Amino acid sequence: MTSQILSIDNALHGVADLLRDRISPEIGDPFAGQMARLSILLLRIAANGVDDAAELRVQENAAIRTILGEAAALVGGALAGRLQTAAGSADPGLKISVLDGENHRLRCLLVEAHAAVAALASPVAQALDQSIWRFLEETEGTRAPRD
Repeated sequence: MTSQILSIDNALHGVADLLRDRISPEIGDPFAGQMARLSILLLRIAANGVDDAAELRVQENAAIRTILGEAAALVGGALAGRLQTAAGSADPGLKISVLDGENHRLRCLLVEAHAAVAALASPVAQALDQSIWRFLEETEGTRAPRD
């Protein structure tokens, strides 16, 4: 383990390195060895998840706001106003729980916006509908654990 600032992701990586380099090679039982290797992988995934958490949520929230702004221009009534207000909003804080709450709020509006846009027959609405589907697919890819 190298000298680093103590953070959750660094601590998890350090435990994984210790398990991989010092403990795992000493395990004689094949099942226990496999469990140790699985634990190493899980520690690395958790460490990377902690390290990426805020950035991922901030970027995702910004992308949803952009889509909501585009949808607001296409739909009418009270929904357009709510979407425009959300499009102009900002994250209320950087704690993961706060970002997750904001992400949930924005995603609920995205569902409403998507349903409204999908009901429109214009080429612009159809293009936005496809853009929303691409966003959802890309989001799942970025949220997938990495080791």
